[in-house]
Amino acid sequence: MVYYCCFTIQLPLYESSIELLKTIQKNTVITISTSTGSGKSSLLPALLFAEGYDKIFVTQPRRLPCSLICDRVNKTMTTDTNPNKENLAGWAVSGDKHNSRAKILYLTDGLLKEYLLNNENFITNHTLTNKSIVIFVDEVHERSVNIDLCLALIARMLIDNRAVSSRIKVIISSATLHPSVSKRFQSIKNVKFAEFTNSTMNTLYPVKTIKRPNANIINIVQELYNKRERQDQILCFVNSVSEVNQCCRLLADISQKTIVAYPLVQSQSSSTQKEYLRKGSVFFSTTVAETSLTFPSLKYVVDTGMINVPIFDIEAQRMILKEVSAAESTIKQRLGRLGRTQPGEYYALYDFDPKMKRFPVPQICQSDLISIEFSLRKSPLKNGLDYLKQFLPEQPKSEAIFYTTHELIRMQVLKENSNELTAYGKSLAKLPDFGSLPMARCVLAALRKYNCGRDLICLASILSVLNTTNLLTQIPPRYKSSDGDYMTLLNVMNEILLIKQSVLPKSFILARVCEVKGLSHIRHIIGQALRRYDTLEKAFDLSNDYREQAQIQCGNWIFIAKALLAGYSDNVFVSKRDLQDRTHHFLCYGSTNDIAVLDLKSTLIQPISQPPVSLVIARNILYLSSVRLVAVISFLGKLKADWIEHGVERHIKLNESEEKFLKANNGYSTARTMFANTVQMGLNNRLLSLTGTAGVTLNSELYLLQQLIVQETFSLENNNKKDSTTYKNLSQNLFSVTKMTQIFNPLIRRWAAEKQVTITVNNNAATKTCDITVKGRDSEIRKVKEEFDSFLGWLQTCAVVRHPNSGVSPRLLRAQMRANCEDIEERISHITDPKRTYIDLYNNAKGSKATRETRMEVVAWIAVCKFNCKLEGGFVRDWIVGKYIARPANVSPKDWIEYKANRHGVNIPYMNREVVPADLDCHLPTYGSFDIEKFQDQLHKFNIKCKYYREEWRYILLIDEGVRTGPFTMDLIEPHVALTHDRIDFDVSNLVLEKNYTRDLGMRIDIQQKPYSIELETIVKNIKNKQFYVLRSIDNRLTERIEKMTKIRDWKQLEPTFNVLPNPPLKSNALLVPLHHTSITYQALLKEMQKINPYIEIKSIEEIKNPYMEEIYEGMKKVISTQRPGFNPNERELFHGTSGDGIQGITEYGFDDRFYNSASAWGRFYRLVVKFDKMLTYLLIIVNV
Repeated sequence: MVYYCCFTIQLPLYESSIELLKTIQKNTVITISTSTGSGKSSLLPALLFAEGYDKIFVTQPRRLPCSLICDRVNKTMTTDTNPNKENLAGWAVSGDKHNSRAKILYLTDGLLKEYLLNNENFITNHTLTNKSIVIFVDEVHERSVNIDLCLALIARMLIDNRAVSSRIKVIISSATLHPSVSKRFQSIKNVKFAEFTNSTMNTLYPVKTIKRPNANIINIVQELYNKRERQDQILCFVNSVSEVNQCCRLLADISQKTIVAYPLVQSQSSSTQKEYLRKGSVFFSTTVAETSLTFPSLKYVVDTGMINVPIFDIEAQRMILKEVSAAESTIKQRLGRLGRTQPGEYYALYDFDPKMKRFPVPQICQSDLISIEFSLRKSPLKNGLDYLKQFLPEQPKSEAIFYTTHELIRMQVLKENSNELTAYGKSLAKLPDFGSLPMARCVLAALRKYNCGRDLICLASILSVLNTTNLLTQIPPRYKSSDGDYMTLLNVMNEILLIKQSVLPKSFILARVCEVKGLSHIRHIIGQALRRYDTLEKAFDLSNDYREQAQIQCGNWIFIAKALLAGYSDNVFVSKRDLQDRTHHFLCYGSTNDIAVLDLKSTLIQPISQPPVSLVIARNILYLSSVRLVAVISFLGKLKADWIEHGVERHIKLNESEEKFLKANNGYSTARTMFANTVQMGLNNRLLSLTGTAGVTLNSELYLLQQLIVQETFSLENNNKKDSTTYKNLSQNLFSVTKMTQIFNPLIRRWAAEKQVTITVNNNAATKTCDITVKGRDSEIRKVKEEFDSFLGWLQTCAVVRHPNSGVSPRLLRAQMRANCEDIEERISHITDPKRTYIDLYNNAKGSKATRETRMEVVAWIAVCKFNCKLEGGFVRDWIVGKYIARPANVSPKDWIEYKANRHGVNIPYMNREVVPADLDCHLPTYGSFDIEKFQDQLHKFNIKCKYYREEWRYILLIDEGVRTGPFTMDLIEPHVALTHDRIDFDVSNLVLEKNYTRDLGMRIDIQQKPYSIELETIVKNIKNKQFYVLRSIDNRLTERIEKMTKIRDWKQLEPTFNVLPNPPLKSNALLVPLHHTSITYQALLKEMQKINPYIEIKSIEEIKNPYMEEIYEGMKKVISTQRPGFNPNERELFHGTSGDGIQGITEYGFDDRFYNSASAWGRFYRLVVKFDKMLTYLLIIVNV
């Protein structure tokens, strides 16, 4: 009957079944490599049963497929409709089983490993007749640690016990099989080996592969959804659980919930997955959907070709989750999901060739091996990987094994220069398997020292089934503990166990209990945890050593925390805020200096306005490729320093003043007295060293850091010569700043968040300036002063401090011009529209049509829409309006960057002058705060790499260095400094973009007033025609910029040259602005003055801005022009001499020849001839004769 059922289900493997069964009968070890979906997992075990084999053990890499495939076999391999019939198959996983005595047993590879490792009579115990039993290792392509250990233990068994080969058949199966697996078993003497390969075995239906490299997966899904038939299903493979959830949300948002996508991830219950598969049309998944899950009507598979792989970095001693390209074997598994129920289409969104990486690296070659090594050494094998590696298909590196052994010796688990366990190691070996050595150490400490054995066993039970913290967000608030995640989980376990132990076993219905307690969403996890707890409870009931201790429950977090520290002492993290550093970062207070952030799902997460928890212990520390620089720590508990007993060594760098201060004020000597018997201290060459147990050392460090906190007050001082124009201007600017001290709020918040420095800016009415009080370490106070000194320098060079809301607010172009500027408005929206979708941004940053300019747009969008910056300058001119692109000839993109040393000797990157658009210029917001780390994190989400340089007044970012589209730079200017930028070089560089103004352009400096009358439409027209007006006196620096525009970028300079000066401050009629000595006007004046007297020395030349006089002058010019031929007012530029009281009269009231007297202070006009420079301005000249 089984043969008949195998025939009726029509799986491809059935056609070759006779040949395959003969091959199995003739050989001991058989490798099977056929296409996915051919029937290896379900059809072949049934055929082996029909052939009369005594027992067929079939492994699966995960728990859920064991029950799913078992159910499928029981349903399809019989025609008996009797519900009480004996089923053909059963399943077993750690802590749970069903019909495990059945002839076919589906089990996890981890459970088979335990059987092979710990039961030497495993084979003979199940050999009831002369017919062999079958060990069927399936899905070998995944090369998990357990799969490789199973293969190694089977190979060892066949080598060391040749008699076994007559009793067993070993089948190693996968759609794709690494040659090393076959080679491992081929080399065993006296063991018959055969390979069965049929990679061309056709699926039931044809499958078409369609390449769409770098296309956006959401766009593809929408496209397929619109063309699919009603029942067709779409399966999408992405690299991580977070991306699974993100894609589901995005698709719902973009389609306005007309398309519902379902996540398929490992942490879900089988009932949830079955329900999703039954009703869903679109699915997002990781590797969990490569095998075992059955899709009723799968038509399309969309594959990004990327996976996240945990890799242990031996040098850094950390686990890193890296995004890597999938191997060809993985791609084949995904492709093999199709063609089972109907024709299919496979969409490949990757741009690499899978054949370049045929197989994945075995996990045993890139994992943390400490727990594996201990499990091997405590088993009857009593040897570690150094011994077992000879049986592995591929061996871990010798350095990895050496590191593992060294760590076990450091933990005092293994004797040095010996394979023997220490007394402590033997005590650990007596415990049941907790899945990891750190947790076993915690439980042992709880049993032997802290009298909280049952608490730790409960925690170990639920933590062993958790690989994600999503559960923490689904726990009702009444279970959540202020002590953190551990006590929260323990509260849940205690609640459920109390009910379970209070009723008869048959009366305990988990589903009903969870529903009443508000735990239905995590019922499947609680179920797994309870089964795990039952297994551990039974193991401890059989223990002579720990039976009684395992029943002791204290519920006291102090003792539970100390027990956890016994296993996770390396995972203690202290808030960097307490160490006078960045507020929401944590420092590993141990052997490494890893920086981490708390998992946002943790119960210890505080509102952003509150200080973070000071000290935590974490179970998991994970470096993710999706998180830049820092680790994410999860499953957290709150600690107190006094509980931590492991040793640490700390080094704190000081500056010279801090070292002297500690010594002079007895801070250091007092600390040595306070911690004399517990911490070794050293202070020399500006380095403070602390060595001792972690808790006391931390307390001493916090004490010393507190002693280093000092307070200093200083003022923004005007040190110019009194009565000079620069003195008057700076005084006026300082007075203006006192009226808007809020401009320093971003600076204040930044220093508080990054270095815990407190800054107060007060308005001093008596001195008409600002008094700044800074509280923090002296080394940080010096840097704060440098920032204010830099601001003072900018303040001195500017004529008038701009108001934060000055300039011209963004507006639409006038209707007549807008008709031809639709493309400009579209590009504006790329920067300023906060409603841009992730897909749109993804396409611009990473899509197949992404360019340097579209990636610059994404960076600009992040700055403007996420961080409320204002974008101005060259990018708006060259790309947003002009859409100009230029590249230097015969220069590689990697050479577009040039470096120039700043005043501190730091090389700052600058773009090659021929690259258009060159860079991004942004002004940081005057409200809110800016965090450069968060900004880089946002860039990282789009795979945009960034390196930043900090100067006192700005951040300089080098972005996309080494990227094929080419690098670019970005300036982020501090808001208080941006207000000192009161001049503009060219009209075409004066445009500004702001958030929410999705089609509008603004101006940084208002140049609409007379006599300039340059409006937005004029600027846009000039950009389109590649022409520009100069808006300030031409000096050497501006000459370079003009040459860059005209000679390198082929723009045309228009006449006249304007000299746009800001309006005077309130309550002032006139403004004087010093003219640079290299300017053309200055040099022309000097030449004319020396004609009068060759010994004249010009002390300064100041330009006068008097709006009232300008209005009068412009009116006179119009009146005169009406009386002149051709309306030409015959305008000339003149200079006029005076002294004493006459100077003030000129600036306030203008001048003419009415009061000329050769013997008095009032002089006469002289004509200034500057043929090449027609400046519309007034000039005040102060001379020494």
